[in-house]
Amino acid sequence: MGLSRDGLSLLLFLVLAWCLAPPAHCQGPRYEKFLRQHHDHPRTNAGRDYCGAMMQRRGMARPCKDINTFIHASKAQIQAVCGSGGIEYWGRRRSQAQFPVTTCSLKGPPWGRCSYLGHANHRFLVVTCDPAGWPVQFDESHIM
Repeated sequence: MGLSRDGLSLLLFLVLAWCLAPPAHCQGPRYEKFLRQHHDHPRTNAGRDYCGAMMQRRGMARPCKDINTFIHASKAQIQAVCGSGGIEYWGRRRSQAQFPVTTCSLKGPPWGRCSYLGHANHRFLVVTCDPAGWPVQFDESHIM
């Protein structure tokens, strides 16, 4: 017993409708990881130790990650860097505008309790985009 032609068409339509919407469930695990590690909009009120709290909450404090940047812009603004909001930059994409960010740098050894120094500023983003046009990696080395 199989699906009728109409049933198959309806199933195909539902799958396409599900994946044409922009939520992360259709962009894959690399995009979801990018969001977990780098997206924080609006900026979380985590008290005096923003970096320590955020790195712990996002699972980047065991072992301690050396450096991580949180981008305080909407998902749509960040995703636009992979399209019209960015320019080609050494095989990656650089944003045309600066974004509000907080960069967290490890200030102690990478074992034990992670201790971070946070620095809030505005900077251009440099990201790697997947073939579908979704950011999947943030380039920490291009601080501008």
